[in-house]
Amino acid sequence: MGGRGASIGSSTGKLYKGLYVEGSAGAFKKSADKIVQGVKDVLKDFGFNNELRGVYFSPTGTLMRGEANASMNGMGDLHISTRALAKGEENSNGYFVSDTFYGTGTHEAGHAVVNALLKNGVTINPEDTNKSKGRINLERATARSKGKLEKAIIKEATKRYGSNPTISGYGSKDVKEKVAEAISDVYTNKNKANPYSKVIVDVMKDINKKKFRPILKVSKREMGI
Repeated sequence: MGGRGASIGSSTGKLYKGLYVEGSAGAFKKSADKIVQGVKDVLKDFGFNNELRGVYFSPTGTLMRGEANASMNGMGDLHISTRALAKGEENSNGYFVSDTFYGTGTHEAGHAVVNALLKNGVTINPEDTNKSKGRINLERATARSKGKLEKAIIKEATKRYGSNPTISGYGSKDVKEKVAEAISDVYTNKNKANPYSKVIVDVMKDINKKKFRPILKVSKREMGI
């Protein structure tokens, strides 16, 4: 990596220590810090501190309300939109489990936790033996893009809870966002979180502790081979 404005956490404070940082939040640093803190708090609780690799500040975004507060990719890079930060914490009237910047961070951390569990807590296509590293990485990437682990998490959570209720409007968008919203709900709203969100997080923690180990299937067609 590299580029103008890049640093390794040297000018952004203790919160960014050891992280690759590109760009700046400028006048909205306190808001950005809440997002980063939300990500780090969740990852720390799961023992996945290394899943956050870098923070990139950009004037644009592409997800929420057509303009993301933040997004996390599979490599552990957190992208934060300074234009969204400038708008402040907007009231979504319940569309999200939390309208806070901290809640944005815990939501994005939910995606990062899934990525970490795909590398450490699940088995993919166990019938295929002697797989190359490239094939393993392709299976994980495909499972991630297809929401395979999130589907397994929701299936187990539904079994434990007895139903699969709505968590939030945004969580109803797809299964990947539902799992991320559950994480955000539990870590942001704490005791006030939806009971079903707590069950989803419990399933994820059981995967991390090897108490529940889902077996995922990824077809060659899905992998494009």
